[in-house]
Amino acid sequence: HFNPVRRSAPICMASCRDSCQRGWRLLYILTAYHRSSEVLKPFLLKYLQQASRSAGAQYQGIAKACEQNLKKTFQYGGRVVPPNSMELKAMMAGRSSKRQLFLFPGGIERHVKIKTCSVALEVIEELCYEMGLHRLEAMEEYAIFLVTNRGVPTHI
Repeated sequence: HFNPVRRSAPICMASCRDSCQRGWRLLYILTAYHRSSEVLKPFLLKYLQQASRSAGAQYQGIAKACEQNLKKTFQYGGRVVPPNSMELKAMMAGRSSKRQLFLFPGGIERHVKIKTCSVALEVIEELCYEMGLHRLEAMEEYAIFLVTNRGVPTHI
């Protein structure tokens, strides 16, 4: 016997799950690039905190990432350069970080996990800790230069 209600329920649930997941990923992108208004900020922050701290919540991890993005966006101003199509596709597929190569004098190479909302200061701090430098004064001596395909260093 064919029961249309029973057969359509799993498809509907999967579709709803996909839709929710896409919605959370969109919120992840938006919190990395745009500041919310000062009026919306406390409500959005409270919602994200509740979603990320609810035991067993389905989207707990991405809610926490959205909360961190929102805090960084208010602290540092959000990303200036919009994501390119490859980065957008990766974010919509749930990949929000990559391993970036950093070159040190003497040919030393280090990889650091860079996220959508990573800022240069965090990278400098991570690299300094790896080198055993823990004082803020020591960290202030370092900067990051971008080496492009043409090999031209640019300070960031």
